[in-house]
Amino acid sequence: MSSYPILATPVSHLFDSESDAEKISSYSDVLECRDRTFSYSAVNQKLFHCELQPIHELSETDFDYIKRIKENKKDLELVTFHIASSCKSPKLIDNIFVIGHENNYSRDQMLQNAKKNFKIIKDILGNDIKIAVENNNYYPTDAYKYITDPSFINQVMLDSDLSLLFDIAHAKVTAFNQKIKYEDYKQELNLDRAVQIHICEFGIDDDKGLAFDAHNAPGETEFQEVKYLLERYKDIKYLTVEFYRDVNLLISCLSKFKSLIN
Repeated sequence: MSSYPILATPVSHLFDSESDAEKISSYSDVLECRDRTFSYSAVNQKLFHCELQPIHELSETDFDYIKRIKENKKDLELVTFHIASSCKSPKLIDNIFVIGHENNYSRDQMLQNAKKNFKIIKDILGNDIKIAVENNNYYPTDAYKYITDPSFINQVMLDSDLSLLFDIAHAKVTAFNQKIKYEDYKQELNLDRAVQIHICEFGIDDDKGLAFDAHNAPGETEFQEVKYLLERYKDIKYLTVEFYRDVNLLISCLSKFKSLIN
């Protein structure tokens, strides 16, 4: 992998226009593919952000899908996975997970699932592709039990020697909704393992009294936060702006972060 931070931009609906795709790609160093954009065939897709949760029980179909990722994305350097919920099939109500028809996994069950699944995933992806897990945002339902706890995330990484995809907005949402300081929450995560940063501005729903992952364009606060993280954690390789509403504003954000890493 590159020895310095680079911009890894998600392939999204903004790439539906060929001219917009070319424009965004010209301001990006590499692209990050996702499940919904699996069929996108442009070169330079060096990251894949997969919604599978290895803290759950995975099936042969899931592992076959990971094999397809490797077979179809020839330039892969990093594959990242979600730690999003503590139950297998949560319901989504107002964009918040709640317990579905199945009970929660216990903390130990999720740790055991992760160890078992990541062993298989590592065998599939091989030694040349890094693997990371992403911190999720917390909402006050049982579907988020354990999964945003720094000690849990750290243990998942430690058990399987994984890296961290640090999502700034997710961490800020978690801190706000748990009524703790963001800096305290951040420092409990093992950021020495951070290899990628997801960057956007979070929002607050005043009616509900909850923060949420708004995917707003990052501003000066996020810029300074990324600058701090890059100065302190030297293994961060990829910066990913998660903003999908306007091509020109996305390019403006990419240009600003490009000036930071140059």
